[in-house]
Amino acid sequence: MRGRRLKPTLGALLLAAAVAAPAAAQQARDTIDVLYVGNSYIYFNNLPGLVEGISKELTGPVVRGTAHTHGGATLRAHLEDRHLTAIFSQGPARQRHWDWVVLQEQSTLGRIERPGELGRPEAFYEATRELTPMISAVGAKAALYMTWAKQAFPMQSGTLSRVYRSIGAELGLPVAAVGEAWAEVLRARPDLSLYTSDGSHPNATGSYLAACVIYATLTGRSPLGAPREITGAPWNMEGPIVSAQPTVLVSLSPADAEYLQRIAWKAAGAKETGDR
Repeated sequence: MRGRRLKPTLGALLLAAAVAAPAAAQQARDTIDVLYVGNSYIYFNNLPGLVEGISKELTGPVVRGTAHTHGGATLRAHLEDRHLTAIFSQGPARQRHWDWVVLQEQSTLGRIERPGELGRPEAFYEATRELTPMISAVGAKAALYMTWAKQAFPMQSGTLSRVYRSIGAELGLPVAAVGEAWAEVLRARPDLSLYTSDGSHPNATGSYLAACVIYATLTGRSPLGAPREITGAPWNMEGPIVSAQPTVLVSLSPADAEYLQRIAWKAAGAKETGDR
């Protein structure tokens, strides 16, 4: 993480001049800048906005995000359309800084012909091997966003977990084990819906769980204490809909929010009672 700081407002500067002690407690916070690469599993419910909303209410860095997404796209498709390559090959004057690039493969590993079947992982592996040095070359670190099983095919979860963890171990990449967190919630709390009606995409609760796992993975901090309600811009595959009014992205009961935060912290490889 780079040590960049948010600029204080004029009001904050005046307050600092008048009252030194409160100002010291409100120092500008570190930031983590993230590029999310994938498809609708990112732009549904504004996943980057949820991660940022979680981070703003906790004591660690603010995790700011942007995204490069296409509906249904595999990582190989992102490479072949040249758009992603162009982003990473821009000259220094135009290069945006990211601390992390989070990679999400298509939810069935590219297989769409037969319901319930997953594709072979080799295309995902090869695309990740190509993208990782490109990401390193722009001064960022790569991480993987493990997706979940389709609602009708829960047996996919174990395969997806092995696939993501295999390439993560090979390349030394952290894995945001969202799919494993989903499997745990579906096993222990079948009353808690994570899917939209299509049995594939995340509803707001599912995206909140994903955001908590990603936050914990990138920061090493617990999401316990994160807000249960987050407001932000609605998104589509092009990014934030800037002309739209802010909307409630997620609103959970206090008990459900805390439960999901604990599951996420556990999925991130930390003890449930770890430091916040």
